[in-house]
Amino acid sequence: MNNLLDKIWEPIEAFLNYTIVSLDRILSPLEVFGPWFVIFILAFAIVILTRIIARFYVTKRYLKLEKEFKHWHGVREEAMKQSDRKKGKALAKNIDQAELNKAYYDYFFEGLLKHFATNVLPILLMVAYVTKVYTPQTLLSRFGEKWIFSFSLGSTSPTNVSSLLWFIICLIFSFILYAVLKMIFKKKICQKKPCLS
Repeated sequence: MNNLLDKIWEPIEAFLNYTIVSLDRILSPLEVFGPWFVIFILAFAIVILTRIIARFYVTKRYLKLEKEFKHWHGVREEAMKQSDRKKGKALAKNIDQAELNKAYYDYFFEGLLKHFATNVLPILLMVAYVTKVYTPQTLLSRFGEKWIFSFSLGSTSPTNVSSLLWFIICLIFSFILYAVLKMIFKKKICQKKPCLS
């Protein structure tokens, strides 16, 4: 079993190492602006990438489970519209126990796996890249500073901002920036032609 896992892991590790080297080559010209700029570009790029992947990556199973859930939810709603409320509640309860609960949980867990694959995993891989490449020692050797930022508030000792903390701040800001840009883009498109909400 260990040999099988090693054989599976070797190409994954080789791909990840190749990706790190490629990212280093792509980002090296941007290091002139400083590590804070490079990390912001990485955070914004990963937000754009996750939005694109989430939009286009939809499995057939997810669509099937969504259709099945909506069907049984519609059947339950129809059962609740019965003139006899007691009979309607009993029918809805039977539908819940028979099909709707199973359809909901299958649909929910498939959506959770889709979210993990399209959002969480790319962000975690980028966090791993940032923490591996932009360590305090690397920052010191490349940029002459151990921290992304260092500031002091009054008479207290200086506060240092690490690459991980700066990445998280940039990631939050990037999600907000993406939402604002998307809203502006939609307004511009809707001004040119009629849009459906």
